[in-house]
Amino acid sequence: MEPLCQLWPWAVLVLLAAPQLLGAQRACSQGACYPAPGDLLLGRAPHLRASSTCGLSKPETYCTPHGQWSMKCCRCDSRLPHSYNGHRVENVLSSAGRARWWQSQNGVERVSLQLDLEQTFQLDSVVLHFRSPPAAMLIERSVDAGRTWQVLQYLASDCATAFPRVPRGPPEGWQDPRCQELRGHPVHGGTVKFSVQDLGSTISSSYSQAMEKLGPFTNLRINFTELPHIPRQGYHSPSTFYAVTEMQVLGSCFCHGHAERCTPAGSQHSAVPGHCVCQHNTAGPHCERCSALFNARPWAPAEDSDPHECQRCDCNGHSSSCHFDPELYQASGGASGGVCDHCQHNTEGNNCERCKTNYFRNPRQELSHPEACLPCECDPEGTVPGSACDPGTGRCVCKDNVQGDRCHLCKPGFAQLAAANPAGCRRCTCNALGTRQDTAPCDGDTGSCFCLPNVVGSDCGQCAAGHWGLASGQGCQPCACHPHGSHSPHCNQFTGQCPCRDGFTGQTCSALGQQQCPARHYRDARGGCTECDCDFQGTEEPGCDSPAGSALAAIRQQVRGINPDLHFLDDTASLSREIQALNSSLIATSSQYQSKKTQFESSRSTDLAGAFQTIRSAYQSSSSASSLAQGAPGLLAQAGEGRRSAAGLQRDLAADTARLVALQGQLASAPDLTPAINQVCGGARVEPCTPARCQGLLCPRDNSSVCAAGQPCHGLFPLASGPPPPFPLASGALAAAGQAAKEFSSLSARLQDTAQLVKTTELSASQIQSSTRRLAEQLAAARTQVRGDVRRVRQLLQRLRGFLADKDTDPASIQEISESVLSLRLPTDAAAVRRRMAEIQRLATALQCPEDILAQTAEDIARAKRLQQEAEQARNRAKAVEGSVEEVLGTLQRASAVLLEAQGALRGSGSSLRFIQERLDEIEAVLGPAEKNVVAMGAGLAGLAERLSELQRGTEQNRLRAGDTRDTAGTAAQRASSCRQAFAQVKELYLELQSRMGQGPALGEQGRRVQSIGREAQALLQDTMGIMLRMETLESEIQEGNEALVSRMSRLSGLEEQVGRIRDSIKSKVAYYESCS
Repeated sequence: MEPLCQLWPWAVLVLLAAPQLLGAQRACSQGACYPAPGDLLLGRAPHLRASSTCGLSKPETYCTPHGQWSMKCCRCDSRLPHSYNGHRVENVLSSAGRARWWQSQNGVERVSLQLDLEQTFQLDSVVLHFRSPPAAMLIERSVDAGRTWQVLQYLASDCATAFPRVPRGPPEGWQDPRCQELRGHPVHGGTVKFSVQDLGSTISSSYSQAMEKLGPFTNLRINFTELPHIPRQGYHSPSTFYAVTEMQVLGSCFCHGHAERCTPAGSQHSAVPGHCVCQHNTAGPHCERCSALFNARPWAPAEDSDPHECQRCDCNGHSSSCHFDPELYQASGGASGGVCDHCQHNTEGNNCERCKTNYFRNPRQELSHPEACLPCECDPEGTVPGSACDPGTGRCVCKDNVQGDRCHLCKPGFAQLAAANPAGCRRCTCNALGTRQDTAPCDGDTGSCFCLPNVVGSDCGQCAAGHWGLASGQGCQPCACHPHGSHSPHCNQFTGQCPCRDGFTGQTCSALGQQQCPARHYRDARGGCTECDCDFQGTEEPGCDSPAGSALAAIRQQVRGINPDLHFLDDTASLSREIQALNSSLIATSSQYQSKKTQFESSRSTDLAGAFQTIRSAYQSSSSASSLAQGAPGLLAQAGEGRRSAAGLQRDLAADTARLVALQGQLASAPDLTPAINQVCGGARVEPCTPARCQGLLCPRDNSSVCAAGQPCHGLFPLASGPPPPFPLASGALAAAGQAAKEFSSLSARLQDTAQLVKTTELSASQIQSSTRRLAEQLAAARTQVRGDVRRVRQLLQRLRGFLADKDTDPASIQEISESVLSLRLPTDAAAVRRRMAEIQRLATALQCPEDILAQTAEDIARAKRLQQEAEQARNRAKAVEGSVEEVLGTLQRASAVLLEAQGALRGSGSSLRFIQERLDEIEAVLGPAEKNVVAMGAGLAGLAERLSELQRGTEQNRLRAGDTRDTAGTAAQRASSCRQAFAQVKELYLELQSRMGQGPALGEQGRRVQSIGREAQALLQDTMGIMLRMETLESEIQEGNEALVSRMSRLSGLEEQVGRIRDSIKSKVAYYESCS
């Protein structure tokens, strides 16, 4: 019984709560429902701000009436968040208590309190508890994050004076704010409550409409426009300000009437979460839309008696979302406007009610089944490209010669399905006489024909070996050749005739024949033997065939009658065999013709496409033959023209031969070459010499002349047999030519050397130019860095001065920053920097301006190139000259001199460039370590500046704590002074009691109490003395810290001067190098 007794209270609670839960559920299902309101400020203190707060920058004093004739003055110091005398805006939260409040600055009339929320909420009411209420105020809201504002209510103690243009009384619309009387004592405070429901009830009786029109807000602003009117107390004017002890903004998440609960969003930890737990098939943070699959009707906010529940879309189970289409909704007469999104399972349509292209309806499954639509199984080789199967049956659109639901089979009479064939299958090429007609004529895959019995071949076009009679249409029959009367078991396939032996006759050679005719005879038509009319010297066998022999005899007889002089060749035997072969071919051709004719007639009657193809092929063949025939006259004309040209050449050949003979005779007498020979050989030849006839040597030894000293020499070669003349022309020319050749080769080598030297010089100049530019860039970067470092050092020194001069700076921080500054070492001292600068200046003096040297080098290179071109031109002129060799030698010598001059100029430029490169290397060697030191110094200064910023922030916090400590110390000192006075009084009383105790020891318990009070007073006195001693110690430490600060300040001043000197020296050197750019 005891457990049951313990459960009955819970049962009572459930029974009591059940009607409320059912009522809430019923209310939410029958109409609009709303979450319970809560305080939106709880957990959102950073979102609340005030335009004016007392004591934020410095402490302020304010005085208020105290009693009837006196004033009470208090201090406001809101610099620290939780100061006892602070009155920041977060004090208005209900969690702060009524003992704390927010207070504005004295005398500031236009003040506002503003709450900025992270999203849209629903406002229920605003409650303000004043310590010092305003004379006039107004409440505003914003629904667009503070971009625009709307006044909800004006409040004033005198509406006509505070808001003369604002009417009074109940509002007449949702955008009609009115002024309401404000009650409250300016000194003792009061309470103001604004309710959205109360305001909306004066406009409409619909609660849901009031919540929808006036409830949503993202920002709330309380504007105080007029200070309270406080009467004057004697000769002093009281302070006027606004003070709020507690502020409540009651509201909930904004859900358009579609939710009764809210849920936190993410890491939100406020008392009133912002996301709705939506009902009525709605979704979104504010239930502002229908759920994914409930968009058959348009979304609407809930009303008091109509929840406007979102309706489900009919997607047949193939989609998880849909969207609303107003045009479809209107066309359906308001039945449904839902369009399903991303239909699955190969479906499509507004309701996913039909299959996609290339899919068809599965008759074995319901429409809502995942396999309601099956893919079309069309064979791509037999289906018309781009076509789709029937969505109801799945039948495919086949090509002309293809059949089947999937277009995978060839029609009867067609075979070999292929995608490349526009018709799908090709027609079977079967011989109708040898093919079975009761089934398909050929195999649909391979195209092989189905032959009749004893018929063979891919097209069933011939009888098997030992059979004949294809034309019967019933297959071939055996030859049945007689084994003794026939040469072989094979017979003629068209006639069935077996090859009979001598003495046998009949189709199968089974009958004995008549007596054979003698040799070189044949049996004629009368049965007798007739001599063969053959020339047996040209025959293969000594006999003749009777039909061929008779035919040939008749033909010869006719020919002799026409032309008796014509002689026939002895080829009658072979001709007979040829005629017999032609006869067999004619029979086979006739059979094939009949087969083709039958096929053509059947194809023309059954397949117009095949007939058209045949006609087109025939037309193409005819066109080709016609074009060849048309080109034949042209070829014949060209052949005739060629024949005529050949005849003309043959006619001109005789005349040309005569002219050549005449020309040969002329060359025998002219021209006479004797004068030219004498000039070349230097001789005195008299006999005529022509190209066709010239006797003897051209330059004979016996009639040659010699060149005597001092006489002009004729001829190019020395012809005398004695010693050579002193200066023969030929010998001199050869020697001069040899010397010129040597000069040419020497000049060419020097030209190559000069070209190589020009390339080397240009490369060196380019490298030095790049080195100079790189050095200039390094100098510019170093100059920029030095300037930045100097600027940062100045700023750092200013901050150090301010930090060290601050009286509230912690001594430990001063000690730390001083040690950091003293530990900061410059990369080098001033003397080392001066030495480096002097070295750089010496190098720069030796270097002068590299740009001038490089310019001179460029001029030398250009001059060398010009001289090289002149030398090459001279060499070319020497090669091309046809005058004397001396002129050639002179030109070559001048070219050599020009090249030597160019090489000298280039060597001089090379030495200058090497000098510039050496000086640049030395400058880079000096500036490299200095640049690294400057970078290291900049890094050290950056670290020091960062540490100084941290100490400054710490010092600021310590300053505020020190202020609180001073206030506490002052309060403690006042309390200590009071305690001392009280202790003195207690001591006097104690002495009096002690004297009385001496006079009367009968005090008993009172005496012990007095002794206890005395001991407590003595302990309090000792604690107070200890506090005073610690304060004196702290004061001495602060004094020592200030002295150390002054010492470090002096050392920092010296450091600043040293950095300034280094900066000036670097600036001068940078300016010097800038002059060379």
